[in-house]
Amino acid sequence: MPGQVILTSREDGRDNGHAADGEAVPSKVWPPWLLAAVFAALYLTDSLNRHAKMRSTGYDLGIFEQAVRGYSQFHAPLVPLKGPGTNLLGDHFHPWLAALGPLYRLWPDARLLLITQALLIAVSVVPIGRLAIARLGTAGGLAVMTAYGLSWGFQGAVSFDFHEVALAVPLLAFALVALLEERWFAAVSWTLPLLLVKEDQGLTVAAVGGYLLLKRRWRTGSALVIGGLGAVALVTMVIIPSFSSSGYGYWDSLSGGTGEHASGGVLGTVEDFPGSFAEHPEKLKLLLLIGLTTAFAALRSPIFGIALPTIGYRLLSTSPLHWGVGRVHYNAVLMPILFVALVDAVCRLRESQHTPLRWYARAAVPLSLVIGLVSLPWLEFRELVNPHFYRTSPHIAAARKVIGIIPDDASVAASNFLVPQLTGRCDVVLFPNFRNVPVDWVVVDTRRPSTVPVPIGQIPQAIAALPQQGFHQVTDQDGVILWRRTSP
Repeated sequence: MPGQVILTSREDGRDNGHAADGEAVPSKVWPPWLLAAVFAALYLTDSLNRHAKMRSTGYDLGIFEQAVRGYSQFHAPLVPLKGPGTNLLGDHFHPWLAALGPLYRLWPDARLLLITQALLIAVSVVPIGRLAIARLGTAGGLAVMTAYGLSWGFQGAVSFDFHEVALAVPLLAFALVALLEERWFAAVSWTLPLLLVKEDQGLTVAAVGGYLLLKRRWRTGSALVIGGLGAVALVTMVIIPSFSSSGYGYWDSLSGGTGEHASGGVLGTVEDFPGSFAEHPEKLKLLLLIGLTTAFAALRSPIFGIALPTIGYRLLSTSPLHWGVGRVHYNAVLMPILFVALVDAVCRLRESQHTPLRWYARAAVPLSLVIGLVSLPWLEFRELVNPHFYRTSPHIAAARKVIGIIPDDASVAASNFLVPQLTGRCDVVLFPNFRNVPVDWVVVDTRRPSTVPVPIGQIPQAIAALPQQGFHQVTDQDGVILWRRTSP
C-alpha cells in the first residue's frame, strides 16, 4: 500500500533501513543523532573540565581566542601572544575561523571555542553512522559509531585546547560518505570548503580528486587535483607570506631551513626519509596506531588513499609533534577517512572469493570496537571515570582568586596555563615577556611552569627582574603570584 513502511533485505540478510517509498526507517535515523549527542556531551565534559581546572593553555587556546576576538570586532586576527602585531593569517591560513566571530561577539569566552570544537567533531558521527547502518546493519553501524566517537584521534584533539582542524572533521565526514555513495556533486561541495580550513587541506582536496579519477570522473577529479595542489602553493608561497615578514615558517619542519628559503630543502628531507624511522621510532608508532584503529581493514579501501598526503607530510616533518599520538590535534582529520574506509573495506571483503577474507570482513568491525575499548585506559578519556578529575583543588581555587583581582581590559603578561583564563577580557601576552611589550599586570603560576615561551629554567630569573622593571607584588596565593606596575 502507498506510504506503508516495508523493510527490505540485502542478500546477506541485513536490513538496509529504508522504507519502500525511499524514506529512511525512523529506527535507523535516530541512532546516529543519539550517539552524536552522547559524544558531544563526552567531549564537552572533558574539554570544559580541563579548562576549568586550568589545564588549557595560551598555546593554542589563547592564540585562537585572540584571533576570533579580532574577527568579532571586524579587525584583523591579531595575536599578541605570538608577538606584537602578529596576524595569525601569517601563521596558518584559516579563514573559516572568522565564522566564529559573530558568536564570540555574543559570548566572548574561550569556552565558546571548546564547545564549537566538541559539536563539530560530534556531528561528524551522523553521516558516518548513517552510512555504517545502511551498509552493515544496525549492530555493525552502532559498533562503527562507537569506535569512531571514542577514537584516539578525537580524544587527543578534544583534550588539547582548540584547533582549526575541528572544522575539517564534519566536512570530511560528509564528503567521504558522498564519495562512497557516488553523489559526486555533494562530495565536491563538501570537499571544497576544506581549502578555507587550513593550508594543508589542499592536499586532502587533491587526494579526493585522485579518488574521483579512479572512479573515471576525469574532469572533476582533475580539477580537484590541480585546484588542491595549486591552493597549497598559492597559500604557502603568496598569501601567508603577505601577512608575515618571515614567509611561511612551517617549511622549516620539512627542511630545517628558514621560512623564506626552506622549500628548496624539502628534497633532501625526502631523500633522508627512510632513515628517519630508525632515528625516530615514534613514527612507526603512528603508523601502527593508524592501522590498528580499524584492525588494518581500512587499508583495503581506496578511500584510505585520501589520508596518504596528510600521513606523508607528517612523517616527513622534523617536528615530533607531527608524529604525536597523544594530546595533539593532528590526528583528528584522519579519523573520518579511516572509518569510512572501514565500512567500504568490509563491504568489499564480503564479496571476496577467498574464505579467509570473508571471515576478516565479519571480524573487522568487532575487532575495531574491541581495540578502541581496550585502549581506553591509556587514552585521555580515562580521566573521565576518575572522581578527582571533577574536583577543584585548593591551588586552582587560589589561582581563580588571584586572577579575579585583575580588572577587565587590563594589559597582562601571564604564564601559559593562566593565559586562556584572561584572553576573553584582557590584553594578554605570555610571561616571561621577553619582547618587552608594555603591560600593567603580571601573573605567574610558579607551581605549574611551562616551557612556553622559554625554557623553565629562565622563569625564576624573569620573576626576579620584575621589581627592577617597576612592578610591585600584590599577592602570592599558593604559588600564584600577582604583580602590578607602580612605576614606568
